[in-house]
Amino acid sequence: MNALAAYSPFQARSFALARRTGLPLAGAVVTLLLAAPAAAQYGQPGYGQPGYGQPGYGYPAYPPAPTSKVSTGLEMAYLYGTATVWGVGTGIWIDAEAGVEDPAIQFIPPLLFGAAAPVGVFLVDSLAYRRGMPEGMPSAVATGMFVGGTEGMGIASYQYVSADDANAWGFRGLSRSMFLGSTLGGGAGYALYYFLRPSPQTNMLISSAAGWGALIGSAFGGGASTGPWGAANDWLSLGGLVGFNVAVAGAVGASLAWTPSWNQLGWMWGGYGVGTAASSIVYIFYAVKDEYDARHGLIFQGVAGAVGLGVGAVLGQPRSKSYAASEPARERPA
Repeated sequence: MNALAAYSPFQARSFALARRTGLPLAGAVVTLLLAAPAAAQYGQPGYGQPGYGQPGYGYPAYPPAPTSKVSTGLEMAYLYGTATVWGVGTGIWIDAEAGVEDPAIQFIPPLLFGAAAPVGVFLVDSLAYRRGMPEGMPSAVATGMFVGGTEGMGIASYQYVSADDANAWGFRGLSRSMFLGSTLGGGAGYALYYFLRPSPQTNMLISSAAGWGALIGSAFGGGASTGPWGAANDWLSLGGLVGFNVAVAGAVGASLAWTPSWNQLGWMWGGYGVGTAASSIVYIFYAVKDEYDARHGLIFQGVAGAVGLGVGAVLGQPRSKSYAASEPARERPA
């Protein structure tokens, strides 16, 4: 067993730093840090006697070594699937940049990268970690790739519908934007895990918020559009892009103070679906009063969907210690 396992993570990292650098000051600080647990116990009844710190001797047991959970198979599947899509998309982007048109040649880069990406995830999971990636890391990276790729698609889509034919990015611009967005997003997802250690539920909240924001924003954009129905594409795309970013930012901010449960996330999706579907009754009134623009009903549906989200979050079972303990995650030494 690791000799540092009985100490706090900060103490263990400080000791490792001193051992690598050999700095006298760091060594002195580490000595004080490592001596603190023993100093706190010195003078207590039974200290120094045989069996002290072991259960059954009438003395308090030493605190157990800190542990952290290992990612579940479902969380790893999320990363494997996202990595595969990223690999295929990378191959498509290479084809677009190179201008490859031969079908047989076109399939080679997506095939190679689509296979290499999940293999790379497997090697990192197997070789870099003794018992698998820690909980929250795979879903953080996958969520970053998903959000970044969707952001790139949204930007390219809005550019396509708003620019004239001479300045439109086309398919090459779309594939380039999605590749850059998903790659940078994966790095941002890892940074999020490194600094904040989000739970899988938090990561799923962020990815879900991206979908909710895009759908609700598109409804607001389409409902606010005027003129011919063909002109609504610009408003739909812009509304979806704005709603996407607002919802993702809001989810990240909310996650600093609140971690939803899986049950709450399910209720939120259900609440959004029920609110959006039930609010479609508004179009019956537009059929009766045809002097009004029926597309304004999309605004009502967007509001109803957002209200359904909030109701679902309230009705869902919140995350608790007993609820979290039932989640299928293995224990991993810190």
